[in-house]
Amino acid sequence: MESSHFPQPPKWAAKLLERLCPDELLEEIGGDLQELFEEQVEEVGISQARREYVLAVLGYLRPFAFKQKTHTLHPINFSTMINNYLKTSVRNLSRNKVYSLINISGLALGIVCCLVIFLVVRYELSYDTFHSKADRVYRINTKFLSGGFASGAPLPVAEALKQDFPEVEEATTAIFRDEGQVTVGDQLYKETGIAYVAPAFFSILDATWLAGNPKASLSEPNTVVLTKSIGQKYFGSHTSIEDMVGKFVKISGSSTLQVTGILEDFPANTDIPFKILISWERFKTTTKRNLNDWISFSGGTTHLILLREGTDVASLQKKIPAFEKKHMGDLEASRRTHILQPLLNMHFDEQFNNLSNRIVSKENLGGLSLIGVFILLTACINFINLSTAQSVKRSKEVGVRKVLGANRFELVRQFLSETALFSVLAMGMAVAIVYLLTPSLQTLLDLNIEYNPFKDLSLLAFLVIVTGAICLLAGIYPAVMLSRFKPVTALKNKIVSPIKGALPLRQTLIVVQFAITQILIISTLVVSGQLDYFRNSPLGFDKEAIITIPFLPDNPVETSRALRNQLEQIPGVQKISYALMAPSSDNSWWSKFTFEGHDPTKEYYVQEIVIDHTYLETFGLQLLAGKNLGPTSDSSDLLVNEAVLKTMNIRTPEEAIGKTIGWVGPKPHTITGVVKDFHTRSFKEDIPGVIMHRGKNPLMAGVKIEPTNMRNTIAQIEGVWKKVYPETIFEFTFLDEIIANFYREEVKMYQLFRIFSGIAIFISCLGLYGLISFMAVQRTKEIGIRKVLGASVGNLITLLSKDLLKLVLIANLIAWPLAWWLMDKWLQNFEYSIPLSIWIFAFAGILALLIALFTVGFQAMKAALANPIKSLRTE
Repeated sequence: MESSHFPQPPKWAAKLLERLCPDELLEEIGGDLQELFEEQVEEVGISQARREYVLAVLGYLRPFAFKQKTHTLHPINFSTMINNYLKTSVRNLSRNKVYSLINISGLALGIVCCLVIFLVVRYELSYDTFHSKADRVYRINTKFLSGGFASGAPLPVAEALKQDFPEVEEATTAIFRDEGQVTVGDQLYKETGIAYVAPAFFSILDATWLAGNPKASLSEPNTVVLTKSIGQKYFGSHTSIEDMVGKFVKISGSSTLQVTGILEDFPANTDIPFKILISWERFKTTTKRNLNDWISFSGGTTHLILLREGTDVASLQKKIPAFEKKHMGDLEASRRTHILQPLLNMHFDEQFNNLSNRIVSKENLGGLSLIGVFILLTACINFINLSTAQSVKRSKEVGVRKVLGANRFELVRQFLSETALFSVLAMGMAVAIVYLLTPSLQTLLDLNIEYNPFKDLSLLAFLVIVTGAICLLAGIYPAVMLSRFKPVTALKNKIVSPIKGALPLRQTLIVVQFAITQILIISTLVVSGQLDYFRNSPLGFDKEAIITIPFLPDNPVETSRALRNQLEQIPGVQKISYALMAPSSDNSWWSKFTFEGHDPTKEYYVQEIVIDHTYLETFGLQLLAGKNLGPTSDSSDLLVNEAVLKTMNIRTPEEAIGKTIGWVGPKPHTITGVVKDFHTRSFKEDIPGVIMHRGKNPLMAGVKIEPTNMRNTIAQIEGVWKKVYPETIFEFTFLDEIIANFYREEVKMYQLFRIFSGIAIFISCLGLYGLISFMAVQRTKEIGIRKVLGASVGNLITLLSKDLLKLVLIANLIAWPLAWWLMDKWLQNFEYSIPLSIWIFAFAGILALLIALFTVGFQAMKAALANPIKSLRTE
């Protein structure tokens, strides 16, 4: 045998000769050059011998002696070849059923994840893109120069912008209501998506009119336009569109309105989800708000402007401060400015609320897309490992094909065709799986995802691209590796290592697989821990066994008092409070206030909550100093939380008692009590300053009920409600459900992480299975010899598995810093979050090791228990 340390000629020259020299001449020429090189090493030294070898190689490479391309085929031969490739692929698939099933299943799972993520991301990015002028539509919001943002702007802003700037082609204002009650005949309906709009609204946003028109239908005060589904709901599906027009509905807060138009329903992917549109003229004649007020506004006020083609938005934004000084005065203009927010950015801008109450982070969508790529990559890695694990079994096939004249290009093409067949089968399986899962996905994610791969061109293109990418990513390496087998070595079944460095590459792939899996496991644990923190951390008030019952606006005091008296008689009702809102709510009311020593150049805002004397007791709020508001407390008496004291630079709650602040109206208000801070919104936001005071017209009742018999108690509450409010629908919501709704996007994220982590773990285990199978086949004779010499099963399992477990440990070390960076960045979205404990990473690492140990140990034990006689006969 040739000594492994004997000097060798330059590798690149030998490779060049192998690549360009015809196969029938290669053995003779290569052998002659090798003998000449060895002689010259003895005579002139290794350096001179290598130079002579290179010159000799270049001397042999004459154009007429170059390897000729022989793979140009006649169309008939080409189709015959493809047919042969397919037949061979199908035979190989049926001959190795388990291997093929594992390979196809791994790819299919990767494609399923990728496809689901594509559908989710595409849906989120499609919000309001169906409007033909969406790229020119902007919403006007407010930025406070002292810090903070607010959705909306004062009522006159939109029309003034149109008058002052020629860049504004059209402008409109809409007032959206969260919900309202609609009466049709003797039927009551609770509806959302109610808005007051002007005809210009339809010049900016697209709407399909089935009856009526935008100029005439909403020109009169007592008119309303409905969407088709709402019209069918009220008047029956058998009623024609034309017959719906002219009918009457009564909406809470408005008198009876006549239906003057019917619109086609808008797609679900919109942040302006209106269903019932009331004439703007009706709002102007009934509102108590000053239509020329340039100071106050509410979040339900939505201003939309349509810019002319070619308008430079940045230049227009720079003109806004001068516009504000003109209409608001220097003082107010120094405190706030107005921001032009693109309509297409409403769905992603967390600084401002939108009307659908769904804000989605583009960073999360990007992260989700990256997860899809990574999982598809792990599926391809799994395919590569399983393919190379089977390489020894196919070595004789390669040898026979090469002896019969197949060149390397044809072999690569054949193995790529096999990968293409696997990819197409996996894609078909994935498409079917996603079709079956779509209803469950829609429910799980609360998204109206459309899935029709045969009519959706963009989805079809995505599937084709993914299939092609899988063929290249998963097929190239195994095809090249198999095609490089030497015929004689292959036929003797002496493939020890297909190519030098192949095992390190597969080891690298395993490390990449498990690093990705480890990142997903850690991310799932962190998101789960953060959600548990949300659920279990104290909020500063009691959320258990409390229901909130909304009142209609302008609720008569006598009627609400009668309701309270009767509710108190129900045994299961413990406490009752009438208020503007619960301590934590979807809605919020903000007001300016001033105090002694405040900076006059800044605006100070607090959240306002109208309460009664039982509010603190009902919701379990803690009074730190002073006294609660009584049934007969003066309207100027206030309760504040600790955050207000920080703003006022007051050190202790006791020090604040008796302090006065400037608030609504000219009369000073006195702080009579200080309440411990409580969370008014999600843990993403810091606790704001809160002012609580007595007031009229509460918008909800908070009822604390006995937990032991809640269903019966709620039924009794409903019975009382129907007696007191026979013409109003009874509705209630548990307070803990309102709070849980703050985190619905995080819950969806956790559910997706959990699913994808499980799939990534499964695919990675398939990859480990492939590699341990390869190692077991490669070392079959060694295992047999060791068993004959007395090695135990445990020794053999350790021998086969220790190197792979080292790879998992390396993957952990790579994944941990990446996972820490990603999760730390995600947790920065919350004002209150869990610490990134080392135990999270340790648990994830141990879990990955156990999973890997089980996978590797199973196959290693199978190899270790094999009959050594059979093992020794393999070579």
